[in-house]
Amino acid sequence: MLRKKYLLTGLFLSNLSLYAQQQVVADYLGRFDGQLAPVMINRQKQWLHLSGAVLVDKLENQGYFKTIIAVKHNAYGAISNSGKIIAPFKYDEVILADEKDDTDSSKNYCFVITRLNGKYGAADTLGNEICPPVYTQAEPMTPHVLKMKKDGRWGWIDIKTGKVLQAPLYEDAGKSYVRNYTIEIKKAGKVGLAAEDGTIIVPAEYESFNYLSSNNTYFGFTSKGKSGVMDHDGRIVVPAVYDKCSLGPGNDLFAVTQNGKTGVVDAHGQTLLPLQYTEASLMGTVMKVGKGGKYGVVNAAGKEIIPPLYSDIKAVNAEGREVYDAPAVMAPGGKGIPVLAIPLVFLVSKGTATGIFDTSGKQLLPFAYSRITPFLRENTLYLEAEQQGKTGLLGIDGKIIVPLVYDGLVNGYNSSFSYLDDLAGEDKKNYQAFLKGEQLGLFNTATGKEILPAKYSWMQWQNNQLLFLRNGDTTSLADATGKIIRGGKQYGFFTAVDTNRIVETQYNNDGTTTCTLSDIAGNVLYSSNRWEFKEDRVTRLLMPESSKKRNAQFSNGLLKVWGSYSSSRSNLFLDTNGKEVVFDDYSFVGDFWNGLALAGKDISPNQTLYGIINRNKEVIYPITADDINTLEDLLLVKKGDLKGLITREGKVLLPVEYSEISSLYGAPFFKIGRNRKYGITDTLGRMILPVEFDDISYREDNKLFEVTREGKKGIAGINGKMIIPAIYDEMEINQGYERNIFPLLVKQGEWYFYLDAQGKPFPYKSKKKKGYDD
Repeated sequence: MLRKKYLLTGLFLSNLSLYAQQQVVADYLGRFDGQLAPVMINRQKQWLHLSGAVLVDKLENQGYFKTIIAVKHNAYGAISNSGKIIAPFKYDEVILADEKDDTDSSKNYCFVITRLNGKYGAADTLGNEICPPVYTQAEPMTPHVLKMKKDGRWGWIDIKTGKVLQAPLYEDAGKSYVRNYTIEIKKAGKVGLAAEDGTIIVPAEYESFNYLSSNNTYFGFTSKGKSGVMDHDGRIVVPAVYDKCSLGPGNDLFAVTQNGKTGVVDAHGQTLLPLQYTEASLMGTVMKVGKGGKYGVVNAAGKEIIPPLYSDIKAVNAEGREVYDAPAVMAPGGKGIPVLAIPLVFLVSKGTATGIFDTSGKQLLPFAYSRITPFLRENTLYLEAEQQGKTGLLGIDGKIIVPLVYDGLVNGYNSSFSYLDDLAGEDKKNYQAFLKGEQLGLFNTATGKEILPAKYSWMQWQNNQLLFLRNGDTTSLADATGKIIRGGKQYGFFTAVDTNRIVETQYNNDGTTTCTLSDIAGNVLYSSNRWEFKEDRVTRLLMPESSKKRNAQFSNGLLKVWGSYSSSRSNLFLDTNGKEVVFDDYSFVGDFWNGLALAGKDISPNQTLYGIINRNKEVIYPITADDINTLEDLLLVKKGDLKGLITREGKVLLPVEYSEISSLYGAPFFKIGRNRKYGITDTLGRMILPVEFDDISYREDNKLFEVTREGKKGIAGINGKMIIPAIYDEMEINQGYERNIFPLLVKQGEWYFYLDAQGKPFPYKSKKKKGYDD
């Protein structure tokens, strides 16, 4: 057994020795910049592929899929991303043929076209020869086939199998744009269509084909100078007797034009509307038609639902957007899936007046408005209408929602941010702010009544029950019905600190300030001219980020009292009845959140220690910290020069024993330091990398850590595993890729060499790194 162990050791050492003997000693090595790195071997400048397996003299081209066309010994060849030579370096020319479609991967392809002695062939990215160089020309045609020319004629070959699908027979062949994965063929000056497998779909008997729709259901064709329509299978559905054919308002309808007149026919050739219109354009699933400068609408069934009697017609969809001349629009997110652009209502103009028609052609409103525009409220479409210079709000059924007596409507934030309804709750959809002149008022659309007249410059819901109002330097507070429950206070403010509790801040003529807590009925519960209430004065340390924008509020039944009165009692609160609640054991207690608050104790005139307590005055985190601050969604605790990390609930994630704790941008990790050594933890405090490195930097794009330990460099993964041990004197990453830093150029001892992503060295080494002058 011992003898076998020594034999295995000897074999391992022999392999290392053999590997060392196989290494090429280069004049210099340069770092990788993308696919290639510059090297010099035997005084010849070359380029090393990132696989470490191929050297070339010159880069010619690089494609979407990292396929490289290069020159070696004055001959062309091609290399795949993995480093496989897919076209040997023997050709007069190699042409890259690739395409990348970010929305539809089935349209992607990649291969190379080779030329040798004036003849063309092709090879795929696995190195398989698609066809030998025997053709006078070769080009990509569709994602699945390439076309080749021989004896003046064109055919095509399957890219994957190399099978000749169509022998060279046609005057020309090319990708068809009227039908997916189809080839347009030309013979005796006429064109036809063929499937990729060579099957004839439409014989070569026509003058041209015309694109009609993205779903490939129909396409146009011309014969003897006239236009017609074919279906997907090449059957004629509209004969070629028209000057023009285009897609109609329905899936199987077509607008046909002859002698300047347009009508509508269906896929059976039946005439639905005779040639009578001088204009026709799609508005989503319907068609706008014109006759004598007047306009109407034809629906998806080919029926004229609005006669061409009007000055203009606009179609509006459910999102309030005008629907233009397209039957479909791209789906949200741009995934390449068409969705129908369906009108919801028509805005019809007659001279200077506008009315509303529904999609059946029924007139909902008379021509009594000078302007009607879409108005989207809480994801529901309404219409803003103007009549005799006054504006109101209509439903899409024509029903008046807000009477037309105002100068304008405020939709969300207007230019002066004067109506804020973020805190209005679910009922905010029932309130519509309006303008008279430059003054704001409020209308309740649920009751159909104006609840606040237009005399305010600012309106802000403080909760779902109370609304703060400002008119110049005078403020008021109204309830949800519009009733003024506090009003006419000059140089003062009202803040709703609960649904039924209000703090009034009044600036007195003698320079003093009086703050009063009262209920909605006006009963004074607490008052003091030494209470300095500010609506935005809150200790937000324990609040989650989503709640930090809220004003001062009662929380856990307590409202903190700030100000000179409590300068020596920064532990004073009011309960909802206005009774003082004092946390006697602490010199400071911050606002409560989720039952907890920051608490402090003075241990000397110049020092206060902090911790966290609950509503029952119990200590949740000991009062021992010199300072506590937020760090991401956690709390950073400081004691002297040391730091720790706790949750907002007081749970310890990292003890207070680190000189540094900092977040890493774009990553769920913290960098921690102690005695000038650094490590990494996750956001739960679990150790990822021990605190033993001289430096650590995070590469967000690569999800890797670059580390230095005792002056040596390495790479670690986000799981803490060392990918490249920290044993190298120098390390330079691949500069050309955002998400791939390999291969690395490293130095160990006196030698430079490359390492791949598994830490395996390439068979090249040098004592010199390429300099700027090399």
